[in-house]
Amino acid sequence: MKRTNKNSHKLSFTLFIGFVLATFLFNCQQNKSPQPDNITNKKTPPQIAYNLADPYDQLLIFEKLQGDLSGKKTYSYSEGRVFGIRPDKPDSLNIFGKEVFRYSGCGIKIMRLLDNGNIETKSKGWLLYRDPKTGEFLNKMINPYTNKEVEVPPFRAGIRGGIMTPKGPNVDATFTMESTAFNAPLNLVFTEMGDKIHVTRHAFTKWFEKKSQTWRTEMTLDTYDFDKKYLYNRSYTHIPSEFHWTSETSWLSILKMTGTPGHMIWTSSGSTFFKKEDLPSAFIKATEIKQPTIFSEPLKWENQ
Repeated sequence: MKRTNKNSHKLSFTLFIGFVLATFLFNCQQNKSPQPDNITNKKTPPQIAYNLADPYDQLLIFEKLQGDLSGKKTYSYSEGRVFGIRPDKPDSLNIFGKEVFRYSGCGIKIMRLLDNGNIETKSKGWLLYRDPKTGEFLNKMINPYTNKEVEVPPFRAGIRGGIMTPKGPNVDATFTMESTAFNAPLNLVFTEMGDKIHVTRHAFTKWFEKKSQTWRTEMTLDTYDFDKKYLYNRSYTHIPSEFHWTSETSWLSILKMTGTPGHMIWTSSGSTFFKKEDLPSAFIKATEIKQPTIFSEPLKWENQ
C-alpha cells in the first residue's frame, strides 16, 4: 500500500508539471508575433483612383473642384483684397505698396459631362467692391494713389461658360482674349500633405477691354486644398475644397491710372456651396440692391 501511494503521488506531481508546462507554452504561442498569413490579411491602404499625370484625369479633378458634374447648381463664394505696387517708388513703403480695396464675389454655375468626355459649363459671376477698413459695400471710393474719387460699380463677369477639354477650354466670352491656358493641357501641380492634397494651376492672359480700348494683361494662380479621400473614388461628382486665387494685373481702368508705373495684386479665398442661403447674408442683401436680377436670371442648357 505504501508503494502504491508513493507512485500515486508521483503521478499527480507529473500531471501537475505537465499542466504548467502546457499553459506556459500556450501563453508563449499567444504572445508570438503574427505569422505571415495574418500579415497578408491586413487591409490594403486606399489608393488614388486617378492618374495625376494624365490630362483627362486632371480635367476631371479640376472641374469637380469648381462645380458639380451631376448638374447641380453651385455657388462659389470668395472674399479678397487688392493691393497696388509701385516698384518705381522704393524709397517710401507707403507709396510702394497700398491696399486699394477689398471685394466679395460669387460665381453661379451648372456643369455636365458630355458624351465625348468634355465638360460643358454655364455660369454667371460678379463682385462687389468693399472699403478696406469698414467692409462697407461701395459705389464710389477714394483712390489712395491719386486721392481722387472714382466710381466702383458692381462688376459682372464677361465669361459665361464654355467647354473644357483635355487640351484646353473653348470659352464663351463677351470680349477678345488670349491665354496660355488655351490649346494646352491644365498641367496641374499636385502636392500630397498627409491626408490632404494641395493643387495649383497658373496661366498668363491678355484681353481687350472695350471701355478703355486697351489690352490688359494678367497672371493668375489658382490653388485648391482638399481631403485626399475624394481621389480614392472616381464616382464623386464634386470635390469640396478651400480655394485661393492670386492675380498680378495692370491697373484697373476705373482707377484712372493708365500709364502709371506698377501693377495690382489680387488675392481671394473661398469655398463652394449648393444653396444661395449659405452665402453671407450681407453679401446677398448688397447683391440684391446692386444687381437685383442676377440671382433670378435663368441658368440652363439651350436644349432645356
